[in-house]
Amino acid sequence: MTQRDRLADIIKIVHAEQKVQVSDLAKRYQVTNETIRRDLEALEKDGIVARTYGGAIAVQASPVTSDYKIRAVKNAAAKAAIGRLAASLLPENGAIGCDSGTTVYETIPYIRSRSSLTLLTNSVRILNDFMYDKLRIISTGGILNSRTQSLEGELAIRMMGNYFLDACIIGCHSLDLVYGIYDGSEAVVQYKNTLIDHSRKVILLADHTKFDRTSLIRTAPFSLIDVLVTDRRPSDEWLTCMEQKNIQVLYPDA
Repeated sequence: MTQRDRLADIIKIVHAEQKVQVSDLAKRYQVTNETIRRDLEALEKDGIVARTYGGAIAVQASPVTSDYKIRAVKNAAAKAAIGRLAASLLPENGAIGCDSGTTVYETIPYIRSRSSLTLLTNSVRILNDFMYDKLRIISTGGILNSRTQSLEGELAIRMMGNYFLDACIIGCHSLDLVYGIYDGSEAVVQYKNTLIDHSRKVILLADHTKFDRTSLIRTAPFSLIDVLVTDRRPSDEWLTCMEQKNIQVLYPDA
């Protein structure tokens, strides 16, 4: 069986069963586990599955945004590496802001003990998971969007507009070399633009799968970004572009 035929068959199984295991697929097609992992990586890049420990789950397409639980497990190791680097850029005290992105979330465990630091966020997950830590957290308030685990709407925007922050960390849906940063919904874009406008330093987090893609709505041009944090070295073309725009690029072992 060719890889093309195998991928087509795996897609059918994923759609039928909603999840697959590497070991089961390796036995089914009489190939190595590593071969199946490469297959699942290819399907993840196409947005068909989200890889998990030992396998993958089906991605249910949405015209606006992927389900938060599915996004949270995609590229988990890469997001954790990005979160660790991003935390090193944040002050020990002062005030910062963040959105509700799954990559942004991975930064918070590294700053949870900073008792002199204040975090303003619209992330319901952050509010819930870090409420007992030393980090001082302020909620924007707003209308709950359960799919994105965020608080949205006019109240969140107005609350954000009352603050001026030392730094903010934001995620994105995709990045395009020419047009900049993209996201999947207007509510997300409105909040992020307000966050950017009210922050002295803007730190963008994006794993390698976000590059060279566009999405539904343009969030902002790169001219508004100070630092780009990712999980692997971008292409020379990207590095040159970021250098020309005076954007610092950080990745592991950089």
